[in-house]
Amino acid sequence: MASTPPRRALEDAPTRARGDLLRAFQRKVTDLLLWTLGALGLVSLVGAIAAHVWGFSVILFSTGSMTPTIPAGSAALVRLVPAGDLAVGDVTTIERPGQLPITHRITSIQPLAGSPSTRVVTMRGDANPVDDPEPYVITDARLVVASVPGVAQFFVGLRDPRLLGLLAVLAGGLVTWAFWPRTARRATAAAAAAVVVGSTLLAAPDAQAAETEHQVVGEHLVLTVVSDDTAMSSMIPGTPVLWQVGVNTRGDEEGAVHIGLGLGATSVDAGALTADVLACTERWVGTTCPGSAEAWVVDAPLDEAFLPSTHGDTHEFASISAGEPVWVQVRATLTREDPVVSAQLKLDAWGGGEVVSAETDNGGSKGSLAYTGASGIGESLTLAGVAIGTGLVVARLAGRRRRDTGREVAR
Repeated sequence: MASTPPRRALEDAPTRARGDLLRAFQRKVTDLLLWTLGALGLVSLVGAIAAHVWGFSVILFSTGSMTPTIPAGSAALVRLVPAGDLAVGDVTTIERPGQLPITHRITSIQPLAGSPSTRVVTMRGDANPVDDPEPYVITDARLVVASVPGVAQFFVGLRDPRLLGLLAVLAGGLVTWAFWPRTARRATAAAAAAVVVGSTLLAAPDAQAAETEHQVVGEHLVLTVVSDDTAMSSMIPGTPVLWQVGVNTRGDEEGAVHIGLGLGATSVDAGALTADVLACTERWVGTTCPGSAEAWVVDAPLDEAFLPSTHGDTHEFASISAGEPVWVQVRATLTREDPVVSAQLKLDAWGGGEVVSAETDNGGSKGSLAYTGASGIGESLTLAGVAIGTGLVVARLAGRRRRDTGREVAR
C-alpha cells in the first residue's frame, strides 16, 4: 500500500517553493552585481595597463580655449609620445613646471640644436586669436587621440571622496553579504575587483589647464585679461595662480589712466589667500617681466591687500599716461586647505570720463579664485581598505565555519 505524505509536508510545500524562488532571485541579483563589479574591475585593469604600457590616459577640459574642436566640459583620450612624433596641427598636452598642464594645437615645431630628441613648439588654442606667449621646449607630450564632449563633470564627480567612501562601504558590504555562505575564493576575486575600481577612481586625472585671453573694450580704454580658469577654480595650497590684465588706450587719447584693484563682495574667507601684485611695462611671460617691473603688493592677505578703498570699491595703485600700457599681474596663493574659500578679483581702469572693469569671472566662465582640491582622499582610501578587508575576513570565517559544520554533520 502506497504511503501518503504527511499533511504538514503538503502544507509546507508552497512555502518552500516561494523560498526557493526568492533564493534564486537573490542569487541572480548577487551574480549581476558581482559580474558588474568584475567587469568594472576588468575595464579598470585594462585602463591601468594601457596607461603604463602604451602611455594612454584621460584629461578633462573645463575651459573653452579649444572650442569648437574640444569644448569646455569634454574628456579626451591622450597618449604620451616622443616630441619627434609630433607635427604641426596636433593637439597636445604639455607639462609646465609649477603650473597645470596646457592643451593647445601646435602651430610650429622646430628641433633644438644639439639635442636630437628635443623640440621647440609654439601652440595656440583654437578659440584664441594669437599664439601662446612663449614657446615650449619639450622631449615628449600627450597627443590627443579622441575627445567626447559633455562628460568631464561625470569624471570630476567620481573623485568626490564622499562618493569614493560610499562606494567602498557598499563594495565591502556586498562582498560580506554575497559570500557569507560560500567559499572565500570568489570573495577574494570580488574584493580585488573592488580595489582595482577604487584605485582607478582615485587616480582619475586633474582637469587640464588652458590659458585664455579676452578683452574688455571701452570707448577709450581696453583691458586684455589673461587667465587660467581651471587653475583659479582648483587651487592647490602653496602653488601660486596668476591673473594678468593689460591696461591700454585705444588710440591717440591723452591724459592719465588710473588703475585700482578690489575684492568682490561675494568673496568667502579670502584671508586664506595671500597676494602679490606687480606691474610691468610689457606683457608678463609666466612670472618674468621682460621690461621694467614694480611691486604694488607683497605677500599680503587677500582680504587686506586692497584696503582702504579709494575709488569706488577699489584701491588706486597707479596713474599712467595714455598710450603707455602697463601689465598688472596678481599672484594669489592658497595658504591652507579650506573648501569654502572663494575670492573674486576686480581691476578698474578709469580716465577720459569712463570706467572699464575686468573681473576674474567675466571672461565667459567661472574664474573666481577657489579651493576645490579633493581633500580626504587618504581617509577614503583607508575606509575602502577597511570595508573591503572586513568583508573578506568575514567571508573567510563564514566559509570556514560552514565547512567545519559540514564535517561534524557528516560524522
